[in-house]
Amino acid sequence: MLKKTLRALREYPWVILFALFILSYTVLDMSFTNKSYSELENRPLKTRPKMSFSTLMSGDYDEKFDAYINDQFFGRDGWITLKSRTESALLKTENNEIVYGKDGYLFKKYDRIDGEKYQANERYIREFFEKYPQQEITFCVVPNSYEILKDKLPVGLSLVDEAAEIERLYAGLPDNVTAQNVYSTLWEHRDDYIYYRTDHHWTTYGAYLAVCAYAGERGMTPPPLEAIDSQKVPNFYGTYFSKAKKAGAKADVITYYEVPVRSVTVADEERDGLYDLQKFETRDKYAAFLWGNNNRTVIESDQNLNKVEGKKTRVLLIKDSYGNCFAPFLCYLYDEVVIADLRYLPKASDLMEDGQYDDVLLMYNFESLASDGYLAKLRY
Repeated sequence: MLKKTLRALREYPWVILFALFILSYTVLDMSFTNKSYSELENRPLKTRPKMSFSTLMSGDYDEKFDAYINDQFFGRDGWITLKSRTESALLKTENNEIVYGKDGYLFKKYDRIDGEKYQANERYIREFFEKYPQQEITFCVVPNSYEILKDKLPVGLSLVDEAAEIERLYAGLPDNVTAQNVYSTLWEHRDDYIYYRTDHHWTTYGAYLAVCAYAGERGMTPPPLEAIDSQKVPNFYGTYFSKAKKAGAKADVITYYEVPVRSVTVADEERDGLYDLQKFETRDKYAAFLWGNNNRTVIESDQNLNKVEGKKTRVLLIKDSYGNCFAPFLCYLYDEVVIADLRYLPKASDLMEDGQYDDVLLMYNFESLASDGYLAKLRY
């Protein structure tokens, strides 16, 4: 018996080694402590779902358990990195729906729109405009990076024509709504650092250019950027990197501006300044702006360069995360800046009834506007 076993080991060594590997990996995986968050991917991980008779019968448990298994296994970060390096060595130009562009830029392969969701969101936005005919509203749709940085895309790649879609969205707006064209402004500065290489957001400079365009449209004086103290945060790897894990990706640099403020209230809690500085020490550095995404943030300052004697001017910014690095600059245009994120609010009417605004600015990046599941709250 022993001789047969030794002979088998000699004849099939790789089979035996593979079996030992599987056994060892299974033991390690069983002893592995589940994580709730992936620093490498910058996202929460699925946790073990609860089993019940109804979820078993509906198939919901199986689906959630598969997602849990995919998120929780021993050495996951290492395997993800290995996959990325292997695909880079094979000269692949994309990974996990992220396209590798020129000069170290990464782009989402945004080649189709969920037509049903997009049409519904457009309808919700137009209903919102019609609901408040006496309120001055500015509508701003920000193009995503690939639309402006077309020269950095791989040759022959066909993506959604955001320029055409934004132009269509701006057509036929009510008299109380102004379309804010930031496309042309960003296009003129396409050779500048206006979008992050590894993240889906625009940079703070890109946001500043949009503020200047907004101020110019309204006949206001924008803030001089060189007059505001700034700080740089290196080693930022954003959401696109988190999905693609591209080997050799060049880190971004975040710049934030120390806008003097009198008070900052985030979700009814007083905060010390505009930024959660501790977030700059983590992988999710962009979350430092405005203390991340919250239901309602109010900023009061004495920096208004367009002060109206005897009047407190106010603006309401309804936004996605693009607005987080944009909002601080509004302190130079208004006395009070109210920022709202519909993802964390029950309905928009609560905001509109909160007080009189000199302007309501509805600002979303195009991809977010087309796919967001919370714009329906504008109707209520």
